[in-house]
Amino acid sequence: MTPLKDPFGLAGTTLEGKYDVLGLIAETDFSVVYRAYHRIWRRSVAIKAFKVPTLPDDERQQLLEAFVAEGALLMDLSERGASVCQARDVASVITKSGDWLPYLVLEWLEGETLDVLLMRERSCGSTPRTVAQAIRLLDPVAQALSLAHERGIVHRDIKPGNLFMLADATIDGSTCKLIDFGGAKIVDRIDGWQREGVVRQLFTPGYAAPEQFLPGPGRQGEPGATGPWTDVFALALVFVELVTGRAPRQGDTVAALALSAWNPEVRPTPRTLGANVSDEVEGVLARAVALGPRFRYANARAFWCALGAARDAHADVTPTISVTLSGRPHSPRISRVAPVLALLSVVAAGTIVAEQVASGSLATQLVVCSGVPAPATRVRLPSAPPAPTPDFRVSAESHP
Repeated sequence: MTPLKDPFGLAGTTLEGKYDVLGLIAETDFSVVYRAYHRIWRRSVAIKAFKVPTLPDDERQQLLEAFVAEGALLMDLSERGASVCQARDVASVITKSGDWLPYLVLEWLEGETLDVLLMRERSCGSTPRTVAQAIRLLDPVAQALSLAHERGIVHRDIKPGNLFMLADATIDGSTCKLIDFGGAKIVDRIDGWQREGVVRQLFTPGYAAPEQFLPGPGRQGEPGATGPWTDVFALALVFVELVTGRAPRQGDTVAALALSAWNPEVRPTPRTLGANVSDEVEGVLARAVALGPRFRYANARAFWCALGAARDAHADVTPTISVTLSGRPHSPRISRVAPVLALLSVVAAGTIVAEQVASGSLATQLVVCSGVPAPATRVRLPSAPPAPTPDFRVSAESHP
């Protein structure tokens, strides 16, 4: 394997007189992650350095304050729930090339991400997980997202690659941590074209909600607005992948993935991808992956409450499909890229009719569980889905 090129030249240096940077381990469009050794604690830590544009001194200070706030956020979330990667420190450094570089110091995790685990299972022909097993695996993630949503924080990039399976996790994934909260709050502090560019780097097309493919700065009420409903969509896709053993969305280009996300005829539910699940579970997932944000669950807690109730309604059903390597895996080249603008003009050219079907008993159950109206039988959506209204928000008190 060819060693990764260090864009900042931090490997082999010491930060703040205590972090010996050992080497680069991962890079995305938004950040670079290094393994380091804490001289005082005598243990490994992760250094997450963020790629930021060149800024004047006053804006640089504002952005640094945003990073400090982000570190405090991660610390608060990790103290309230062990399923969030812990933040240990935040600082900045001037690189050898003269660039200003802010970074977070995070706990070092031993294990592997869920996407690596799933790839290995597919290569071995393993049977997909049951509904109960998938819920058990993702429960720590859902709890972490619930805490974040209650504090107004949106992850925006939920996917198997951001779910870390600890080395001592059991086969059904009872030990899992949510990682890469690094840019969740910071983008809310950036304005103008720079903010829009950063927002576009913060999602993965294979797991993105339809609204993430739309143009616009992404503020609530505008085209492309993201929120807790966006994380609900992505978490549902990961769940579907676990119970079907298949990637929830097919496509080798951003355009193909965006068309799949916007297809009103084929929604990525368990039954659509061949899994045998109960009517209740299928209905919950159909709502979670609805085209329009206002027809999804308002946040992770509402979604997870409904899914738990659906699981308890019937005995767990074992998936009937087998896992093979017949489908082409997502290409790493398009894991984090900006949407194709030409496609957006096609999406925005007309209206889309979405089918949302729910039985009477299921609709009643969802209302009781989530505290929001059940989806209508037929809904006509505008080309740019409107953000959820306050009526669709669910307070933490509604879900003990």
